[in-house]
This record gives sequence, structure tokens and C-alpha cells, in this order.
Amino acid sequence: MPERAIVYVDGFNLYFGLRGSTGGNKKQTKRCYWLDIQKLAENIIQKRELVAVKYFTARIKGDPRKESRQNAFLDAIRFHCGKLRIFEGRYLLREIFCRGCHGISNKIVCPKCQTINYLPEEKKSDVNVASQMLKDAYENLFDVAYLISGDSDLVPPIEIVRAMTPSKRVVVFFPPNRFSRELKDIANSHFFLKPAIINNSLLPREVQRHDGKKIIIPSEWDV
Repeated sequence: MPERAIVYVDGFNLYFGLRGSTGGNKKQTKRCYWLDIQKLAENIIQKRELVAVKYFTARIKGDPRKESRQNAFLDAIRFHCGKLRIFEGRYLLREIFCRGCHGISNKIVCPKCQTINYLPEEKKSDVNVASQMLKDAYENLFDVAYLISGDSDLVPPIEIVRAMTPSKRVVVFFPPNRFSRELKDIANSHFFLKPAIINNSLLPREVQRHDGKKIIIPSEWDV
């Protein structure tokens, strides 16, 4: 019997890693943001049995264009990826001193002087990843856990999984431009998401919903 695998995807860490790999003379275009998360999981686990894909993110706020693109992407992977489940944390806009008038506001555009201030915080995603990984290990749902992230905050749950269930393995895949020596050292093994894997894991430009309507890749990404 093939080994069972669950793939845990740190959505923001992956997205910002991809953003750092596009533009200029880099090897990828914004098309890579329209990523088939389940196909990516299947490509990295190779011949193991894919039990589930768990994607962790938060709904962004403050910019309608970005909100629209993210909503389209999340809808697309929800309908297209049968083994995927999305876990949502919180996206906060912290109250900060405005760079323009030095007032305090949690608005991206200061209501007093119209200066753009942008200091968001993502909450709960790392806790959600840790909780799911520990739960799945305790319930013996995987033989190998794959983590796509470069966030060293996820070292503790890997330590616990390896101590609690020594027969299970944790493999880390670092997104482009993301690396953590602490994750590398605690994981059973580590790899890097190379452009060839990413480019072979893209969603179709149109994804059909169950009601027949189509979800179309945002035009800004279709390049």
C-alpha cells in the first residue's frame, strides 16, 4: 500500500514567495498566482496517496481589487480541487501612526490627509496549521505530512509530531524566496518549489462552478 500523505499549505507564505519570483528577468509570470493547489500537492507527493490538502489563509481587506482577485482564486480552488479544504484566519488592519499627518487610523487611506498607510496582520493561520497537523497525526491520518511554508513559527508542531509519532515523517517544501534554517533542521527532509513544479500546477483559465457559472482568472494575472 502506498504511504498516505496530507499537504498543509501556508497560503500567504506561498503567495508572497511567488510574488518575489515574478517580474523583470525572473522565471515566472503572474499566471503562477492562479495555482491549482491540489495538483501542486499531487506533484510534490509523487506516488503517495493524497488523503487531503489543507490550505490556510485569511480574507484580505482594504483594497477591493485585491479582495476580488483573492475571492476568485479561493472560489476556483474550492470548486476545482476535490480533496482541498480551506481554513480561514483573520486579516487585521492595525491602528498605526499616519506617515502624513501623524494621526492614528486603521484605514489604508488616512481619512484626514489621504496618505496611504498599509500595515496588515494575518492572524490564526500558523495556529490553524499547527492544530490540524497535530490532530491529523494523533488520529493517524497520514504517514507523511508535507508542509509548504518558510515560516519558522511552525517548528514547534513539527517537533511534537516527530516526538509523539516517530514513525511519521514531515517534509517541508519552501516556496520561492522563502527559507528557514529552523524548519530545515527539524524536518525529516526539505525541498524547494522549483519553477517547473509550479508551472505544471496551474488552474485552467476558466473553472466551472457546480451551478454552471464560470470563475475566470483575474486579468491582471493572465499574463
